[in-house]
Amino acid sequence: MLSVKEKKENVMKAKWNWFEIGLLSVSVVAIICCFIFSSDKDYLSLASSILGVVTVVFTSKGLLLAPILSVVYSIVYTIISVGQRYYGEAIIYMLIMIPMQVITIVGWFRNKKTDSDVVEVGKVSKKEYLILSGVTVVMTFAFYFLLKVLNTAQLVVSTISLITSALATYLVFRRSSNYALFYILNDIILIVLWTIALVAQGTSLLPVVVSFYVFFINDVYGFIRWKRQEKLQVKEVETETN
Repeated sequence: MLSVKEKKENVMKAKWNWFEIGLLSVSVVAIICCFIFSSDKDYLSLASSILGVVTVVFTSKGLLLAPILSVVYSIVYTIISVGQRYYGEAIIYMLIMIPMQVITIVGWFRNKKTDSDVVEVGKVSKKEYLILSGVTVVMTFAFYFLLKVLNTAQLVVSTISLITSALATYLVFRRSSNYALFYILNDIILIVLWTIALVAQGTSLLPVVVSFYVFFINDVYGFIRWKRQEKLQVKEVETETN
């Protein structure tokens, strides 16, 4: 049976705690400081970075607004990626991420908690993960050669980034807590990808690089939070059954 504390936590899950407020505030301030002290000012990169951080935090909380913000972020990020010749990033966001995020909006609103603005945590079967693994292998080869034809910069890194992003986005759609694991891997890859661009281009891309460090921290927190909510839902079902 759920304790009084657990029941309260479950009811209050849509509200913000001090850690989340602090994490979001520090993240935004860090990005703005990087922008202020960089010699080259790129306002689009700044907007993308701040929007991305807000989106990641909202996703970690399972808020229904998260996939809506993801669509807006993806559009801005696509524009920046094209400018850097990261066509792999642009392709995944235009052809996979944005359509999947639109579908996610519908799916999340259909599976929201009663009288709440938070989505229910879903469950992905082992069979589905097995099928997903096979699809991933095929997609990896397909996108590698496609990006090669498009003369994509940092081909291998871009391919891996594309695949991990696609997997993470699918698991967000399925409302699986494991989405964060693939985003964490993707964050590490993107830190490398955009650091290379930063060294070549100058400090205008510093907010973008910092944002991915912030994404990494937030995704780790998101994984912990979704797992905690998943356990609470299991206890709720057990309580109702008994």
